[in-house]
Amino acid sequence: MSTEVRVKHTTPAVMASLDQQIASAAILSLKYKKFHWYVSGPFFKPLHDLFDEHYHQLVEIIDDLAERSRAIGGYPVGTTREFLELSLVTDAEGTMFSPLEMVEILHADTDKIIDALHNHIELATKDNDPGTADILTSIVQIYQKQAWFLAETKARKALSEF
Repeated sequence: MSTEVRVKHTTPAVMASLDQQIASAAILSLKYKKFHWYVSGPFFKPLHDLFDEHYHQLVEIIDDLAERSRAIGGYPVGTTREFLELSLVTDAEGTMFSPLEMVEILHADTDKIIDALHNHIELATKDNDPGTADILTSIVQIYQKQAWFLAETKARKALSEF
């Protein structure tokens, strides 16, 4: 007797949206960690802490999304190659970023993910998968709070001087 969970009450499109969200969160989490290590200047401590906090939130998001995928019969993406192929955001190559550039990059990436989440919530709802829609709704709230923190940080004129 198989103990395999079969895909039920969802669609391949919803499963694909979960994979895209996992990949995007994974790439964004790496960018946060990189900027956490690379930030410098007068705003070092608050940005260092903020980037680390957001990184840890993304690790939780990735786990929640992957577990949802498994719960409904999927096999979530889990390799760097898959993350890079499916992610809505790209790597942050290089080492020279001002604190303002870091915040602007993270804010733009977060906005892209929020936009996609709205579409994915609508898709899951339309495809009669309220469990996935609910998880995505709770996740979009985390991203929206992150975007707010980044926008407020970016708005500080002093940050642009460094």
